[in-house]
Amino acid sequence: MKNTITLRYAAAVAALCAASTFTSAQAQEGSAPASEADAADEILVTGRLGTVAQRKIDASYSITAIQDEDIRARAIDNLANALQTVPGVWADDSAGVTANNTRVRGIPRGGYESLAVYEDGLPIQHDPGINWINVDQFLRIDETYASIEAVRGGPSSIFAANAPGGLINFIPRQGADTLSGLVKLTTADYGQIRGDLWVGGPLGNDGWRFSIGGYYNKDQGVRDPGPTANNGGQGRVLISKEFARGHLSFGVKYMEDNNFFFDAIPLLRESDGDIVPLPGFNGHDDTLTGVQDGNVLIRTPEGIRDADFNLFNQSSDLQLTIKGDVELDEMTTLRGGFRYRDSKTNRNARGLNSLSTQTAFVTTAIRNAAQSAFGPSTLRFVYNDDGTAYPANANGNGLIGVNTFQSIQNPIEEATALIELGRVFETGIGRHDVKIGAYFTTADWAHDRNDGVGITEVTDNARLLDLIAVNAAGQVVGRVTDNGIQRYESRFAHAIGGYDDIAFYIADEWQVTDQLRIDGGFRWEKIWIKGVSERVRNYNLGDRTTLADDSVSYGSGVFNNFNEAFDDHSYTLGVNWQFMPNAGVFARYTNSYRLPQIGQYRDSSLPIDVRSQSIEQAEGGVKFQNSFGSLYATVFYNSFKDVQFTNTFLDPQFGTRQEVNYGDVRTIGVELEANVRPVSFFELSATGTYQDPKFKNYTYNTAVNGVLVSTSFDDNRPSSMPKVMFSVRPQLRLFDDRLRLLGEWRHEGNKFNDDANVVKLPAFDVFNASVQFDVTEAVTLSVKGNNLSNSLGLGQGGGGQAIPGQYDGNVILARPIFGRNFQGSALFRF
Repeated sequence: MKNTITLRYAAAVAALCAASTFTSAQAQEGSAPASEADAADEILVTGRLGTVAQRKIDASYSITAIQDEDIRARAIDNLANALQTVPGVWADDSAGVTANNTRVRGIPRGGYESLAVYEDGLPIQHDPGINWINVDQFLRIDETYASIEAVRGGPSSIFAANAPGGLINFIPRQGADTLSGLVKLTTADYGQIRGDLWVGGPLGNDGWRFSIGGYYNKDQGVRDPGPTANNGGQGRVLISKEFARGHLSFGVKYMEDNNFFFDAIPLLRESDGDIVPLPGFNGHDDTLTGVQDGNVLIRTPEGIRDADFNLFNQSSDLQLTIKGDVELDEMTTLRGGFRYRDSKTNRNARGLNSLSTQTAFVTTAIRNAAQSAFGPSTLRFVYNDDGTAYPANANGNGLIGVNTFQSIQNPIEEATALIELGRVFETGIGRHDVKIGAYFTTADWAHDRNDGVGITEVTDNARLLDLIAVNAAGQVVGRVTDNGIQRYESRFAHAIGGYDDIAFYIADEWQVTDQLRIDGGFRWEKIWIKGVSERVRNYNLGDRTTLADDSVSYGSGVFNNFNEAFDDHSYTLGVNWQFMPNAGVFARYTNSYRLPQIGQYRDSSLPIDVRSQSIEQAEGGVKFQNSFGSLYATVFYNSFKDVQFTNTFLDPQFGTRQEVNYGDVRTIGVELEANVRPVSFFELSATGTYQDPKFKNYTYNTAVNGVLVSTSFDDNRPSSMPKVMFSVRPQLRLFDDRLRLLGEWRHEGNKFNDDANVVKLPAFDVFNASVQFDVTEAVTLSVKGNNLSNSLGLGQGGGGQAIPGQYDGNVILARPIFGRNFQGSALFRF
């Protein structure tokens, strides 16, 4: 379905403007500061309210800069991993390269719904948190990036869509006047083979420059699923030219990658609260997924679904970018940017829903259905591949894993344009640095989902199981399951649509005196969301030998139409007092919003009472930096309103009811970012966060024994939000900086897996270390060890499950961080 409203033409017009006009100063290869303490002298390019160059120490908002040297030393290889270095951000990278989860400053939006993710000053995806196509599907960190800048709160919601919590900007390298480049080869103890390449330099003699690079990677993953876990890469070409009064660049990036999604595994919570592996399972490097998953078929009324569960999460992304700026005069700058992208994801994943004993799995309903379909018979569990019996004590636990095999396809085609006019006014009372901007996005989108519920054993690389019916003579007369699947098409969704978004903003940095600056900004934005979603009906596919296809959910051919429009505005006001050149204080108030997104309309039943969500934020901080170290401390407060939650219950008077209610979350917290360098060869860096998010006005209705009961979640902590997070990183630089040793102690406090605060996930610590040695000026060898203490920390978790007669304690389904692993690389510069 193609959008036809005039906004698409507006974006095209803005693109023509962009061809001659938006960029920012870029960090070049070799320009990284020698240490984290020097980072305050870096010129900021992200989240600026004005156009005049500004250092980090002068900023009136909280920002973290990560240079390429730190990216290499910490072996940062995915978006969530990068965000773990940013105060105020909880980021869980236990899912692998993609499909991870974040929370920012206590804002209760998962995935990347509260954090805009940019590349070179433009969004990688307009809405970074669309259901099932989070922005990390299309971002791969390689040696073509020079640095990363992350803004928390502050002015991010003025300049970026869907950024109430912040904005992170990945800044690519650009070619210089001389030819240079690098090659990096990486391997790991989990079978990794990776190569990175970057080359940049002059292109002819007329000022044009080129930057070209990318990577290829193949590995089995720390939790080896059997088939290759990760396989793919990306390439980038950037052509640019500096003119006397401007800059122009053209970029192309293409990514084709296949990644394994590491889902929950079964663990045992003992009576003393300790988390230990379930018998028959290693919590550090095992996964239920195995080679046999590739045998799973999803049958539909239209035939076999095109889904290979051994290919996992397939993503492709083609991105074309044009950016430019021109100085119209000494005080006026026009900037523009246009990005087109064509992206696809095909997510094939198995997720563990629950565990059951063999006896409990065979319910009276299953037994009666089998008897009705196949006649007098006995039900038995067998392995799917060879038909042998599944023992009562198999793998030391004898349990049945009930899984969802998900096949989800999400193509999205998007065009984004930005045009911005900056003007500096010298007045009798200071200098005004003003920006006026317009932003346009248009996109086509689709969502197709086909699931099947299947059963497996519970062990590493689990085999599929079947539940068969056997007559008195021992002959198989029918199957409750089919090729491991208990029910085909347990969930179906099919939607096609698109969205168009337009925003205008204005901002002013008023430098009242050399020490005092006041800034403010305003943004108005509107989004149009439209399309169709197909209603669902049940089918019997007619295979009399199995019960698996008796009730298949699939499209009915009847469609719901949605055509919605939402708008909102944000504003910010900040003040900065730089009482010393390298010390200052700031304070800021921001009122922002989060508009609805098209992923909310993907299912057969359209959402109810969709609305824009409001966020009030206040922050204040102190900042200090000199040659011996730096300190940035920020106190923040958030009030997130209109948190939507839906509950379905049996009302004693009116029968089954579905309620959509809204509550609030209020958070107060402190962020710290510090560095000390007492001597030239040693420095200690640290980041820390304390936050106390609490629900307000959150009431949940249920029916208990025919009586309607209301439960208040007020003062409960939202799920996946630790109160305490910190990271400490000592670094030694020896032999004239040729040998660099970096340690890291990362602590994550306890958190809840549910808003009811029933399932608590314990705190954990992770210890990492890396060594880098410059063999020559051109050759650097590196080794990093991750999770050296082999912590069984839980990134995310599921509910506890009591399994009678099996264990002393509850089995829980959770996603631990990866076990101990090692990675090494060789970097060659030229």
